[in-house]
Amino acid sequence: MSRTSSSLASPAHPAPPVAPAPSTHPATPRSVIPAHAGISSRGLLTSFDAVLRSCLPGRGDRLIALDAAIRAPLALSTRVGVLGATPGAQTAMVGGLLTAVLAARRPHRVLAASAHDAEPGIGWFAGITGPATSDETAIARRATARTGAEATDGLAQATGGGWAIDLAGRADRWWDAVAPISRFFDFVVTDWGSPMGLNDVRAAGGVLLVVAEGTLESLRAGVELKARLDGADAPVLLAVLDRGDAPRGLAEVARVNGASWLPGGRGLDKLDQRGQGLDKLDQRGREQGLDKLDQRKRRLGYATTTAVLELAARVVAAAAPVPATPTRTEASR
Repeated sequence: MSRTSSSLASPAHPAPPVAPAPSTHPATPRSVIPAHAGISSRGLLTSFDAVLRSCLPGRGDRLIALDAAIRAPLALSTRVGVLGATPGAQTAMVGGLLTAVLAARRPHRVLAASAHDAEPGIGWFAGITGPATSDETAIARRATARTGAEATDGLAQATGGGWAIDLAGRADRWWDAVAPISRFFDFVVTDWGSPMGLNDVRAAGGVLLVVAEGTLESLRAGVELKARLDGADAPVLLAVLDRGDAPRGLAEVARVNGASWLPGGRGLDKLDQRGQGLDKLDQRGREQGLDKLDQRKRRLGYATTTAVLELAARVVAAAAPVPATPTRTEASR
C-alpha cells in the first residue's frame, strides 16, 4: 500500500509496522567502529570509551547483542543498494560506514561500489584512501574469475579489510564490473546516489536502504520512496543522517516511521566552534568548558557508533528474514 506525504506518521499518531567461509583480508582488531571508517577520529568511539560505556547498566549487553547480530552467518551473498531520498542525501557516507562495520566485524569479504559521481565516495568512507577505479581490461578479467583471489585482483582494499570499486559515475557498468564477482563477497554495498530510475536498483539489490537528510521534507520523501519500493522482492530500510542541524523532534518522527537515526559529524564541528569562544575565559573557566565539550563529543561519538551498529544489525537481519543454516559458498574460495 503506497503512502503519500499526508501519511507521514507522527509520535502522536504512530503508523502501523511496515511490513561463506573466512576471507583472506588481513585480520585487524575489531573496534566498535574501525579506525579506517573514513570519518574523523574525534567521531569514533575509542577502545577506552567503549570499556567505560560497557560498564553502564545494560550498555555492555546491548553492544554484545549488536555485535552478535552483525556477525550472524548468512548462507548467500547479499547485495545492498543504498539510494538517496533527495539529491543532498549522504548515501556515500552511510554506505561507507555500513561497509566499514561489516568488513571489520564479519569474517567474509565485503565490497563497496560507487555507481554515481560522489566526492568523497563510498570507498573513502569505507577506509579506501587511494583511487578505486578500474579499466575495462581489469573488469573483463575479473568477470571470468573462478576464485576469490581472481575476483579481488586489482580492486582497491582498505587497510583493515574490505574492497571498493568506483564506476566513475556510470551506473550501467555495474552489471559488467560488479555483478559477475558479487558471488565472491559476503556483502556488496552499492551507492546509487539519487537515481532517476529505479529499475537497476531494484534488480541489483537484495536489501535496499533509503537515506534521507535531517529535514522533514527529506524524511517525507524517504517514507514515500520506501513505500514505492516496498512492492519489490527486496526488504527496504530507511535511515536519516543528521548532520547536526535537524529540527527538534525530527528524530522521534523518524523512529515512529521506522527509520534509523544516525547522528553525523557536523555536530562535532559545531562543538569545536563553541570551544573557540572559550579563549576569552580565564584558565579555570576554559578548562571546565573544554571538559564539558569533551564529554559532549564523547556522548555524540557513542551515539553515532551505536546508531551505525544498529543499522548494520538491521541490514544483516533483513538479508536473512528467516533463519538459515550456513553453507559453504564461493565466498570462501
